[in-house]
Amino acid sequence: MEYKKAKELTAVEKREVTHLIEKVHEYDGSKKDPYLSSQFNYYPQMPTFFLARSAGKLVGLIMLYADGDHNESVDVFMTVAPQNRHQKIGTRLWQNAYQVLREFGYQNWEFITEKSFLDNNPDFLNNWGLIADPEPEYQMRLNKTKQKFTVTRTNLKIRLLELEDVPMVIPIYTESFSDSSAKEAEKYLRKGLADEANKNFVLIYDKKIVGCCAVDISAKNEYYLYGIFVAKKYRKQGFARTLIIKIIKRFSTKNLDSRDYVLAVDGSNSIALHLYRSIGFEVETEVYYLYEK
Repeated sequence: MEYKKAKELTAVEKREVTHLIEKVHEYDGSKKDPYLSSQFNYYPQMPTFFLARSAGKLVGLIMLYADGDHNESVDVFMTVAPQNRHQKIGTRLWQNAYQVLREFGYQNWEFITEKSFLDNNPDFLNNWGLIADPEPEYQMRLNKTKQKFTVTRTNLKIRLLELEDVPMVIPIYTESFSDSSAKEAEKYLRKGLADEANKNFVLIYDKKIVGCCAVDISAKNEYYLYGIFVAKKYRKQGFARTLIIKIIKRFSTKNLDSRDYVLAVDGSNSIALHLYRSIGFEVETEVYYLYEK
């Protein structure tokens, strides 16, 4: 067995990871894909990807999403090929990743999994000494044939985020994500602008920026919407709904493909859950975050 750690994946490795994830989804009935970039990690020099190979074939992966400093928690995505499970591959991968986390001062992390995996592996939590957060995160998908675009506000517009917009967006970002500082907000926005795999949109009302949404366009079969936020004074007035619908319409108009739209929402966020359902999004998987006992 060969093990490797890296800050970024090569193009070949990304294809190998994609193939591995497809096989795992087919076997486990899972749906959530890992984020295959380290662009948002707080420490650029920290290894992000940990790979395991058997006879040259990729059989295991850990990805660390660490967008905060060492005082914050790190999301750990780990998977092993079905035919190579129960061979301690996951244990070895985690040992390698754990060592890196401690080298960079991290003391808190959470493993990401899905309800389908936990249902099919009832001993997993006990074997790994983990407990699941009781509130899941829902990954939701909108099929192009199930869009429900009945009402939007006509006095709102969208356009791509520009570098000079960043100072105006930072206060809205920190207001929406109270655990983020202005410095972290600026870093997030600038990195998003620099990534060709992302399209970053702002919502305009009365010539002012009042909201924002990022779209990962790297996948061939879906657009992933994330970082959706609207200024507090404009919430519950149809602004977020209009932002999402206008983005979807923009992609639908400019592309002849039939890509789905995907996003994630906390299970406790009933308002956002209702909003996304009203547009046509449907829950496709329940994502759970696991903590050490």
